[in-house]
Amino acid sequence: MSDVNVERGKSVTLSRVDGDLLLEGSTVNLSDHTLVVNGTVRVRHRSLIKGGLKAEFVKGEGDLEVEGDLDAEEIRLEDGASLTVGGTLKSERVDVPNTLKVAGGTDVEELGVGGTAVLAGEVNAEEVKVGGTLRVIAPMTAEEVKVGGVIEAKGIVCEEVFVGGNLKAESIAAEEVKAGGELEITGDVKTEELTVGGTAKIGGGKVEDARIGGTLKSSGDLEFEKIDVGGQAFLESGRGERIVVGGVLEVNKDLHLGDRLSVGGRVKVGGELRAADIDVGGELGALTAIAEGRLVVGRYLVTERGSKAADVEIGRMGRVRGPVVGQSVRVRGDSEAEDIHAESLWLGEGCSVRNLYVDRAEIGDGCAVSGRLLYTEAIRLGTGLKLASQPEKVSALPSRPV
Repeated sequence: MSDVNVERGKSVTLSRVDGDLLLEGSTVNLSDHTLVVNGTVRVRHRSLIKGGLKAEFVKGEGDLEVEGDLDAEEIRLEDGASLTVGGTLKSERVDVPNTLKVAGGTDVEELGVGGTAVLAGEVNAEEVKVGGTLRVIAPMTAEEVKVGGVIEAKGIVCEEVFVGGNLKAESIAAEEVKAGGELEITGDVKTEELTVGGTAKIGGGKVEDARIGGTLKSSGDLEFEKIDVGGQAFLESGRGERIVVGGVLEVNKDLHLGDRLSVGGRVKVGGELRAADIDVGGELGALTAIAEGRLVVGRYLVTERGSKAADVEIGRMGRVRGPVVGQSVRVRGDSEAEDIHAESLWLGEGCSVRNLYVDRAEIGDGCAVSGRLLYTEAIRLGTGLKLASQPEKVSALPSRPV
């Protein structure tokens, strides 16, 4: 075996080295397309290889640029060095402390970059760790991706993605996705667990469990098991089990839930809202709102075609537009409503309603009924009522609108 040492500032022409190659800040021209080194390439200062490189190992503390393909069992640079590859990169393990740039594809088992990684071709890896920014122009497939700063990618397919800052991609399919900052996926998302500290913007897709600290925006149809949003959520349409939102929820089309909807502030659904239970602290607006169990609204309930639940409760000084249908309906004091259809109705003091169609009812003091009051079993009337007509006991009530 014969080692080759290329001194700093020197330029040599090589095609094969049967030993180690030491580059002290030099240029290697190739008499063939690829330089083959049957040993270790050691880089002490910034060096250039004008073509491809195939070696057992690449080590050192100097920057290295390979204009062609780079194929090595292990690549380990130190002391803030960078690596630039003009073709494809293939290795079992790559460790670059500063910047890695690859113009072609990247095929590695373990990829570690301390600063920025810019990968223009397709990426196939088992483990990717980047301290700063990871930018992938083509699709990336990996088992685990961990980035301290920012991810910008075309499409990501992997088991786990963790990014300390922002994540932006055209599509993503992973078992678990965590972003400390903002997430923007222009296409579909498919993941079991999605956790975002700030705002998440997605094109739709399927998410089993989503936890968003700030705002969730989905421009396409979204399927899910559970969504928990601290701030606001804006969906095109949704189908899943449960949604919890601290502030505002807006859905352009239908929202169907198998379990509970809980929103602290306001809900607006352009189509049909269905859930096992609905609990809204402020305002609920929908084409129709239907709950199998409880429907609780703090202030405003506005529907075009009506609302229905086993138990309906409207908070004090509430405002209801659209018919309400329930087995048990409770409207707290000083509220306004239109038509109420109920088996059992409790109307708090000072409420104003239009028509009441009930089996049993308790009407609080000072209430006003501007239309009809029909009942089949019994009613209890408070004092100071304003009734447009006397209560009428009937054998059957009109058909319910919802």
